[in-house]
Amino acid sequence: MRIFSRLVGGLFLLASTLSIAQSVTVVSPQEGATTTSPVRVVATFSNAGSIADTKVLVDGTEVNQGGGVTPLDITIPVSPGNHQVTVKAILDNGSETSAFRNINIVAPAVMAASATAGSMTSASTSGALTYSKIEEKSGWYTAPDQGDPVCSSKPSLVSQPSLDGISGQFYLGPRGQFNNCLWPILLGKSTTATHFQLDTYYLLRNPAAAQGLEFSSNKHIGTKWYKFSVQCSYNKGVYSVWNTAGAKWVPTSIPCTRPAAGQWQHLTVNTQIANGQAVFQSIVVNGVTHAINKSFNPSTKASSYNFGVHFQMDGTRAAQPYYAWLDKMTYKVW
Repeated sequence: MRIFSRLVGGLFLLASTLSIAQSVTVVSPQEGATTTSPVRVVATFSNAGSIADTKVLVDGTEVNQGGGVTPLDITIPVSPGNHQVTVKAILDNGSETSAFRNINIVAPAVMAASATAGSMTSASTSGALTYSKIEEKSGWYTAPDQGDPVCSSKPSLVSQPSLDGISGQFYLGPRGQFNNCLWPILLGKSTTATHFQLDTYYLLRNPAAAQGLEFSSNKHIGTKWYKFSVQCSYNKGVYSVWNTAGAKWVPTSIPCTRPAAGQWQHLTVNTQIANGQAVFQSIVVNGVTHAINKSFNPSTKASSYNFGVHFQMDGTRAAQPYYAWLDKMTYKVW
């Protein structure tokens, strides 16, 4: 009996030790990724309570000491070439655990588009500048659109749910009825671009908590600001487009239904600037193309030639919090 008790006690101690064992999961960058500097490094830890310190190393040389903050989400400079990025966790007892990713850093450049996601109505995307995996970029910021909600400061990078291994998780925590959170990101500038295509996948696990979702791109040409916002309003049941100069939503006849929980939706928005107006050409919803052909005058802003995109989550009267995930978000400019 004494031998049996010792055996059971030993197994319990071993099980307890295993249950608190720490591990590191590098969410970003992905193994074998080709990207530009700076690199966003995101890591999660299986038992964050036991971590005293975290470190990020490039080719064995420490480039960042993060303290005990978990999950880890930082941006580091990395020179061009092949490198190994390691995330190390130092536990309270002094032991260490780590995980790494091999990546290839290339000189900053925007790759030409290789394919068009959805049909265009008047122009080819040949020679377009393409910004891919925008949900993974570090330039997002928060701009509450209505009310005083709790908004995630930027998308959290997660491995699930995801279509390509990493998605961006956004959070809206309403503090009142119809609170909204808006996240813009600036992508670049151009003095000649007049055609734009925004393509993304999105997912909701609690669609009933959402009043609607808004996807937008915008372009400055001098003091003229062209805003291409498309809103899927679940209560209205149709897509609406934004009249910038008139500062109001204009409904279309394109149906917009509340998506099924946990199912990826695919949206492509095709727009252009023509005759001094913002032209909504078409949207492609889960592979089905719908013509819009509505044009609106721009508003006046300080002079600039920037362009970017934004994503917005709208809350309901019931003010329920919810998450949304974006994946494979791409923006083409030409």
